[in-house]
Amino acid sequence: MRNIAIVMKHEFLTTLSKRSFWVMTFLLPGMIILFSFGSQLLAETSFNGEQLAGEISNQAPAAVGYIDDADLIQKLPPGYSPDNLKQFPDEAAAQAAMDSGEIMQYYVIPSDAIENGQISLIVRDYAPFNDSGSYQIIDPVLQFNLVKDEELALLINDPAPDINQHMLAPESSESPNREGPISDIVPYAIIMIFFMLISMTGSLMLTSVSKEKENRTVEVLLLSLQPRDLMAGKLLGLSAVALLQVSIWLSAMSIGLRQAKELLHLATSFEMPTGLFAWGLAFLLLGYLMYASAQGVLGALAPTAREGAQFSFIVLLPLIIPMMLNTIFVEDPTGGIVTFLSLFPLTAPVSMIARMTVVDVPLWQTILSLLGVGVVAYEFVLISARLFRADTLLSSSALSWKRLGQELKHSLHKR
Repeated sequence: MRNIAIVMKHEFLTTLSKRSFWVMTFLLPGMIILFSFGSQLLAETSFNGEQLAGEISNQAPAAVGYIDDADLIQKLPPGYSPDNLKQFPDEAAAQAAMDSGEIMQYYVIPSDAIENGQISLIVRDYAPFNDSGSYQIIDPVLQFNLVKDEELALLINDPAPDINQHMLAPESSESPNREGPISDIVPYAIIMIFFMLISMTGSLMLTSVSKEKENRTVEVLLLSLQPRDLMAGKLLGLSAVALLQVSIWLSAMSIGLRQAKELLHLATSFEMPTGLFAWGLAFLLLGYLMYASAQGVLGALAPTAREGAQFSFIVLLPLIIPMMLNTIFVEDPTGGIVTFLSLFPLTAPVSMIARMTVVDVPLWQTILSLLGVGVVAYEFVLISARLFRADTLLSSSALSWKRLGQELKHSLHKR
């Protein structure tokens, strides 16, 4: 046990001392928080209610001018200020105002605008990504003057502002928890984040073992350590690292979700299912043990880290399947495919948690899935322990499918 503790401490401290670890640890949550706060700030400066008066103040960076040769605009809608929407007698005056910075853009409404349905917008600066909503500044004004009624103008712009949806199918314990756009986004985010958590933390095992083989440190370690003590110490030490990384990432995910809910004004419309964090942590830990052990096998057999990384794609392939089929987790969360993926041990660490955010999964399925992941993780740890031998750790033979199959068959026969 003392040797295992020494290896565990060494792996933990060595990994934390690497700059690359901290970069990757904070890169994903940093991106999540950045996009959450950035999108919220952008939305707050770009949108403001549904009133006609708000459209100019939010979309026009400064005052807007217009030349009305068709005499369409007789009166500004309620809430519009002449300081924000200025009329000019001709283009020369409007151009002079724009050159002086008094206005940023102006509209030219020709005398035949009713017949042709065309008006012109002249802007001072070329901004192809910022002018997509410019037409909305003048449209409400024209609509108001054409119909002479603010409420009717709003209805022309949005004929059905309130649609009541009535579900004919009775609710059940497995009915989808569709409560706004966040409920559709969360399963995709869960699949992506859990995939990165398991794959990146599991790859630490492959990197650690293969690097020590490359620089021949393992030869020195085996003089005073049993191979299984080395494997157990690495697995436990990197498990502690994974727990730290998972805690940081889950905290960032919680912040990102809270910001997204505030952005979409859904503070009470969507909540994570009760107990999801505990279930998620259990599936993450067992999923880590399962895939870290599998990556450890590659590290023990491969002579170099690059050669082991070439085979890691096959190891991680089951985790990629839910990502490829992510849409069905929202469209058909109680279907046969999603149910199978959430119960199959190799895909369950990602699929079950994503499914739990969409539907109320029966408790027996969740327990069965977790037990299956636990059993497979235990078997993977045993296989990894059998392959952590002096002859495999010291071997420089190339890793091939044939050799991998032979070693796995040999380890299974040693039961």
